[in-house]
Amino acid sequence: MAENVNIDLSGEINATTEKKGLQKYVNEMELLLQHVRSGAGPALVMGVLSSRRAWTQFVATENFKVPASLPRLTRRFYRNVEYFQANYLIVFLGLFAYCLITSPLLLIAMVASFFGYRKLTSGPNTWKIGGWELSKTQQYGVAAAGSMALCWLAGAGAVLFWVLGATVTVVALHASFFDAETLPSSDLEQFPMVEQV
Repeated sequence: MAENVNIDLSGEINATTEKKGLQKYVNEMELLLQHVRSGAGPALVMGVLSSRRAWTQFVATENFKVPASLPRLTRRFYRNVEYFQANYLIVFLGLFAYCLITSPLLLIAMVASFFGYRKLTSGPNTWKIGGWELSKTQQYGVAAAGSMALCWLAGAGAVLFWVLGATVTVVALHASFFDAETLPSSDLEQFPMVEQV
């Protein structure tokens, strides 16, 4: 008749729920930082830049409209940031390059920091300060402190806040007022415009 069958049901169930809203972006930023720490930063930037949207679509002035409601503004903002993220990154890089070009002292400080770091990582260097031999970690600490002091003297703090402020302003205005409903229909399926009343 019926035989006893033993089935092993032990184990773990990893039921991951999809995060929404701000928590989704926090998790994505943590994943991004893990990739950057592992040395995959340049490949990651190139991957994002390969998804760049057409500039004619990005700056089409006929697509800028005031949102009808606050919930619609929020959805539009998130949708546009996800859709145009490569374009926003290029805007940031352009503003950063503009700041480097217009302040030559900062450019010299950045180049000196870069070559100092390259010299430090190029091989076995031994540094002695006052009879003490510094370990590799201590050498990196001294190099970082020197680089930060050099950048501070060149005014990097003001440039950093200017670049971040200008980028946040441009991205916030564009993402808030660019009407996502004018995107091609294949892209709209990815971002449904269902509004609760």
